[in-house]
Amino acid sequence: MSTPVDTTLRGQVVDTICAVVPRITRQQLPSVGEDTRLMEDLNLSSSSTLELMLEIEESLDIQINVEDIDRDDFRTVGTLADFVAGHLLDE
Repeated sequence: MSTPVDTTLRGQVVDTICAVVPRITRQQLPSVGEDTRLMEDLNLSSSSTLELMLEIEESLDIQINVEDIDRDDFRTVGTLADFVAGHLLDE
């Protein structure tokens, strides 16, 4: 059973990830898109992925339920956006 995804929020998450990744990695990156791999292409570590999640929450003023997150959710910008848009905590 898949979790419903808010497509508007998903787009905002993709935009936010693309905007904050250069700051987190402290380097200019070529183009970052939905198919960009977080670990392989951007060299994110476990601590930088945590920083990324916090930046997404702060930038979009949301809270993400990370109980069900696993390594596959961090495969690409798109898979992380899918997870975030489908796993918000109720205010």
